[in-house]
Amino acid sequence: MKQEELLLPQHWKHVQAHSLASSKRVINLPQDFTEFNTMIGNPIHPETRQPTKMLDYQVDYFDKVTQNHKLILNKSRKIGATETALRIILYNILLGPYSNHGIMIVAGNKQTVANKFIKRMYNILQPGFNDLNNNYWGAENLLNSHSSNVLDFHNGAFVEAFPASDSVRGIENTICIFMSEAAFIDLIDDREVYNAVKPNIANITNADFILESTPNGRRGFFFEEYRSSQKKLNEFTWLEQPYTVALGTLLSKEFIENEKKNPKIDFEQEYCCQFTTSQSAAFGVDTLKWGNEDMPFTDYTNVPGPIN
Repeated sequence: MKQEELLLPQHWKHVQAHSLASSKRVINLPQDFTEFNTMIGNPIHPETRQPTKMLDYQVDYFDKVTQNHKLILNKSRKIGATETALRIILYNILLGPYSNHGIMIVAGNKQTVANKFIKRMYNILQPGFNDLNNNYWGAENLLNSHSSNVLDFHNGAFVEAFPASDSVRGIENTICIFMSEAAFIDLIDDREVYNAVKPNIANITNADFILESTPNGRRGFFFEEYRSSQKKLNEFTWLEQPYTVALGTLLSKEFIENEKKNPKIDFEQEYCCQFTTSQSAAFGVDTLKWGNEDMPFTDYTNVPGPIN
């Protein structure tokens, strides 16, 4: 079975006819982000499996991207941040700001991982919806073509997924770069990936650059750029979303209490947005600490001399 058939069911053979018809129509969607998602289909709650209206902190994520364009999100696990990011991208595609431009999704250390983001985006569109004019729009109307790593939209927007490697180069006319779990790139010097993708938005002043991740130690470009953004030393606006923003909605109190008791989990890092220890570190931060962190090292009494 072809890959296209796995992602798009039987009706894909009619896509050319539908795309031609949809090109003569104008999609009419709400400008409000919450209403937009209600119209195209709200996210599915992981426990109840029921559609869930966009939550306040998810709308805040959207607002920060819209207002600032360059955003670095330090977030807890399991709060739906990636789903929100994909919906922010779809909002800008379907309402026009991203039309006739490229969108890069950089995620995971393998192409197969990056491709899952394309499938997730397609799955949002797959059920279809009626717009404000009561015109139906489904994947067959909205997409001209697709592959496992590309969605080519009817209005010229082009989404492509890339693994986070130092060889990534991107696409022309890029208006948005979304880097997911940017602190977990499997390279000694992960800044090479950041340096490789960033020039893709150099020619568009208000292009969106979204860096999103759960912390992974006090190392790497995500940690460095986040700290710099807090000091206003770079172009990014910072946003922090710990588990408390989703407590009682996507995360239950019982689940959180169990996670706190789990000795295999660094709760402060994975749920509270604290940069503690990298998963690959041989020693924890507390193991390496001594005295006052800000105190300069001046006592050389017990430091051994040169070895002969």
